Amino acid sequence: MTMDPVTILILILGFWLALYLVTRWAGVEKLSERGVDAGTPFFLMIKTARLNAFLTRMGKKLPRAFWNVGIVVAFGGMIFGFYIFADNFLRFFTAPAQAGGVVPIIPGVTITGLPMVYMLIGLAVTLITHEFAHGLASSKDEVPIKSSGLLFFFVIFGAFVEPDEEVFENQVGPKSRMRLFAAGSYANLITAFIVFILMMNLNPIMSIAFNQPNGAYVYETVPGSPGAEALEIGDVIVGLNDTDINTWTDVILFMANATAGSQLTIHTLDGSPLAIVLTASPNNATSGYIGILGADHWEPKPGWDLFLSPLYVLHVEQILLWLWIVLVSVGLLNLLPVPALDGDRILKNALSLVTDDEKKIRYIMWPLRIASLVIVIGSIALSLYLGKGIFG
Repeated sequence: MTMDPVTILILILGFWLALYLVTRWAGVEKLSERGVDAGTPFFLMIKTARLNAFLTRMGKKLPRAFWNVGIVVAFGGMIFGFYIFADNFLRFFTAPAQAGGVVPIIPGVTITGLPMVYMLIGLAVTLITHEFAHGLASSKDEVPIKSSGLLFFFVIFGAFVEPDEEVFENQVGPKSRMRLFAAGSYANLITAFIVFILMMNLNPIMSIAFNQPNGAYVYETVPGSPGAEALEIGDVIVGLNDTDINTWTDVILFMANATAGSQLTIHTLDGSPLAIVLTASPNNATSGYIGILGADHWEPKPGWDLFLSPLYVLHVEQILLWLWIVLVSVGLLNLLPVPALDGDRILKNALSLVTDDEKKIRYIMWPLRIASLVIVIGSIALSLYLGKGIFG
């Protein structure tokens, strides 16, 4: 049974209300003494000394060369990130249709539905790997971890690591600070690479529990569309006219050549052929439109079908896709020379190794800072003005 967004929102609000009442009953100050901060509505932070000890122990085991590579990766990411953001920004003026949307990810506003769930999972993994990497790197350079733990804000889940600022600012050099600042995005990009490998090998991995795709599974229909009148959620398309359909990609390729007003015969895994007339696509009046969303139909193998469904692969695929998108986006954005971001502090510490003249450092930093801010803020403003979403 699928719950509608309003029901889900009510359940989330009910959870936070119950948590708020429990914390008031238990005593906010008593919980704070035990490392639980729940005094702010919709916010929960859990500090744990065990995590401090774990990060410190693991951080000391990693070689310093590993974090030095992170500095190199950070500068490569800074240059590449600046290039792709600048190139996309210029497209708003030279070829607006080709410019990708650059919008803040705001759950329930710029992203809704199932994609929001996938994105929140990706954001949680991104925040955790980013923050824990800061803790691991700081431990290697003998910077104590002041506090660490998990945090929750409404529907966002993540982690935090707070190194000892006094030691960090006064007792370690620029190279150590660069290693710590680079660690977060470095870990994000490493994780993104691992996710990419999993995405490229998803079919062999899924074949352990599933048969190869044998159709296109319909998981959503657009109200009032031809597909909604003929198909139901859960139907599996195995043919369109005389074309065999084994995957959702086959549907996309077939519809790319379909014209508005043409008749289409849909063959499903269960049932008689269904005849519909395609309407005009919302994006192109001459293209045919069926009005369904689907995915590859992966039928679970005997035994696995007791707890797996054809949609399981879709969820895994989408989680990996959104995880990769968020990891790369956060990793590269964080490396831009923008005040308050790690890239700005990495570059400033790198320049301090070359010159002690603060004025020269400012002369180099501020033009780059201004250019980066113009690119990022300008891209967001133009995306909102032109109505571009996360995927353009």
